[in-house]
Amino acid sequence: MAEDLARTENARQDRAASLRRLIARIGQIVPVGNDRFEVPVGDSVFDRIYGGHLLAEALMAAAATVAEGRVMHSMHCYFLRLGDPSLAVSYSVERLRDTRGFSVRQVRAEQAGKTVTHVTFSFAGPSEGMTHQWRMPDAPDPESVPSRDIELMEMHGAELPVNAGVPWPVDVRHIDQRPWDPTIGDGHHRIWMRVDERLPDDPLLHTALFVYASDITMADAVTVQHPIRWEDLIAGRGYFGASLDHAIWLHAPVRADEWLLHVQESSRAADGRGFTTGRFFDRAGTLVASVAQEIFIRKAGEESGK
Repeated sequence: MAEDLARTENARQDRAASLRRLIARIGQIVPVGNDRFEVPVGDSVFDRIYGGHLLAEALMAAAATVAEGRVMHSMHCYFLRLGDPSLAVSYSVERLRDTRGFSVRQVRAEQAGKTVTHVTFSFAGPSEGMTHQWRMPDAPDPESVPSRDIELMEMHGAELPVNAGVPWPVDVRHIDQRPWDPTIGDGHHRIWMRVDERLPDDPLLHTALFVYASDITMADAVTVQHPIRWEDLIAGRGYFGASLDHAIWLHAPVRADEWLLHVQESSRAADGRGFTTGRFFDRAGTLVASVAQEIFIRKAGEESGK
């Protein structure tokens, strides 16, 4: 019991340290003139820059050009190239439109003169109007579900698979099938997630961290429906996989330091592309965000197209 408690606390501290590094990094985005921003090279637990990381930084750059009081309500992006964690990233913002109610910004994330990610954000101020939402599905309390980090460490010890992403800055807890389970699943998943540390009341910071977290598990609903070993896919053994695009619609203010239930499902895969949609609920049952993503997977030796 004492050993389990120590492992859990160590994992929490590792996640918290990773979170602090992430917050420091996205806070280091500096303007260099003409709506251009740069961020220095940072550490990475992957052999590529995680897509959600690029999106969080792009949001910070876009928000710096928007009037105070307007918050992101939607985001649409294409991942064009794999980001190189050994290179700095620059962000170029184009002010597409400003009206009485909305501000739209287009952001290009670039490395070595090449566009890595192309993303459009729309910001809006508060307003009133129609409202409805779907009911939140039943789910066990997050405190009763083991953390992803702990499950992986119990399975692999110190020999974690390449690109396993431990520690994430986010505590992820799978309720249903895990992506590494050997059985074929139905692609319907419920997942709790949050950051471990209490954060200041900064809506932009919470939104940026939510954007970061929204990309973590979307591919799993696709891959579990096929005889693909998770360890092989993330390590690039026999398969190549990457996110093609990602979209978010924020319906209500979100706090990254409070538990969110991500209900995701993959309804279709064809031509090497898998499609996933998701809904995020807070513990009060409010549907705070909807997401969608398409991923690309090919066996080694097949034309990748990326």
